[in-house]
Amino acid sequence: MIAPWHQDLGRRQPWGRTDLADRFVGVTLPYGWEGTSALPVLAAGYGLDSYDPQSEQLVSPGSLPQDRGVLDDVAQVDGWVNEQHVVQLLRQISVYIGYAYDDLDEAALTGALDDTNDEAVDGWFDYPLVGTPTLVIRLAQSPGSAVVSVRVEGTMDLVLATRIETVMDLL
Repeated sequence: MIAPWHQDLGRRQPWGRTDLADRFVGVTLPYGWEGTSALPVLAAGYGLDSYDPQSEQLVSPGSLPQDRGVLDDVAQVDGWVNEQHVVQLLRQISVYIGYAYDDLDEAALTGALDDTNDEAVDGWFDYPLVGTPTLVIRLAQSPGSAVVSVRVEGTMDLVLATRIETVMDLL
């Protein structure tokens, strides 16, 4: 849950901190969520601060203990989209990596998923997006459905991987 604070809420302040009121977004995560150590890195990638209410201080990405396991590189992102959103997904990923996705890319996808099967090791269609970084998008239909499984492979930083996961969740 994301809950922005706004002056219309009256005297309520985020965790009692008045200095955060103009730029506050609270994120409530499930107990034991494993990705909390990545939040300061992700926030910094968007030019945001990360505030830890338990320690009552701002946390910078460089102040994280080394053993907390924040990965600088992600090799693969998995997800799925409805088949009608494949082009929109590829267009958005292309924006993230600076690849000029166009009508020729769409033409290359025409019929490409017809014989794919996400349950078969060799049933996937690979499509490279040559940007920064270069990514290989692996696509395969789930038998009997309109779902397309997606695997994005390449060396991605945490911010890019999170953006890709988010756009797949939204589509």
